[in-house]
Amino acid sequence: MSTISMQPHGTSVKRAAWTVAVFYILIAFEFFYMASPFAIYFYSVCRPGLNFLNQVPGAAWLTSFFLPHIVAETSSTLVNLHNVVGAVLAILGFVTFCVGAGQVYYYRLTRKGAVTGGIYNIIRHPQYASFALCSFGLLLLWPRYIVLVMFMTMLFAYYFLAKVEERECEEKFGQSYIDYKNRTNMFLPFRIPLTEKLPNLPQSRLKKALSIAALYVLTVLVSLGLARGIQSLALDSLYALYSKDSAYISVSKIKPETMEKLVAIALANEDVQTKLGDAKDSTNTKFLNYVLPAEWYVSEIPMNVVEGSPDHFLRSDDYDKSHYKIIFTKADLRTDRHVEGKELLLNTVKRIPIVEVWLDLSQSKVNNVQNPPATMKYENTPVPVY
Repeated sequence: MSTISMQPHGTSVKRAAWTVAVFYILIAFEFFYMASPFAIYFYSVCRPGLNFLNQVPGAAWLTSFFLPHIVAETSSTLVNLHNVVGAVLAILGFVTFCVGAGQVYYYRLTRKGAVTGGIYNIIRHPQYASFALCSFGLLLLWPRYIVLVMFMTMLFAYYFLAKVEERECEEKFGQSYIDYKNRTNMFLPFRIPLTEKLPNLPQSRLKKALSIAALYVLTVLVSLGLARGIQSLALDSLYALYSKDSAYISVSKIKPETMEKLVAIALANEDVQTKLGDAKDSTNTKFLNYVLPAEWYVSEIPMNVVEGSPDHFLRSDDYDKSHYKIIFTKADLRTDRHVEGKELLLNTVKRIPIVEVWLDLSQSKVNNVQNPPATMKYENTPVPVY
């Protein structure tokens, strides 16, 4: 993770940088593991920790998502673009990281001395900056709160690691490095005037440590507050239908009247009524149900695999808008208090599949009522609920 070839990285600095990077990657790359054959190995290690957090009322929010992942379309263009923006930033950050690393190692191999040209003529720590950009893209792709907390932690760690490296460079290279430092920016290609007006940290080690800790906590709290606001926007933009004991979430764009008609057709079926009745174990039983085109498959929803679908999901923009299915599940809640509407989504620990109903909208009838699969791909693993 070197930022400039003339920096004499200490073993402890390099170890800390790589530790932060690897830890973040293990968390943020969870969505890659989910879509790969390695998911079973990844979750054999991570499931206990995720389940522990998910069961603790004060910490369960860490495993939840502040942006949609299962849902393909919402009424908000901004929310719909987060995956595209995330992918672009992740790729751009990774490519920039490789460019910076290639420049450093080229100069080392050719013994041309310090790298102060190219991208290093603009910012002093392009590899830290590019990895932060890549990490932000991954955060948008896999927006768990715990990933956000680790992202903010990584930013703090990289800032102070960079400061340590710069002090080492000043001691080793003296005025030449100071001149280089004065004509370049640390992480961004432009200066932010506000940062120059911020007070310096106290000289006392204890006071400095307390100040950094307070600043870190404040920054994380502010970022969590912003994420909660984004989550509220995302929930409001879902194509959803709520009742006293149920929430119906459409994975694709759908008109409210169409969704109401589909739900009414399904609930009028005697087999569906019986299965839902058998699933009720108390007056506070809640249901979290999904509406999606008949040919679609989403692995995070406890549903039967569609023939010909890949292992993870099957979605198509060109789908039959007269054939849908509703996946009925019972919501296992982390609270005993009464919740409904969007609160049901925020308090669901896991979903217990009940029945899968295939519908023909053009004929207003149920085509098929299927039992759920015997085993779920991500059973007992905290996955997105919307």
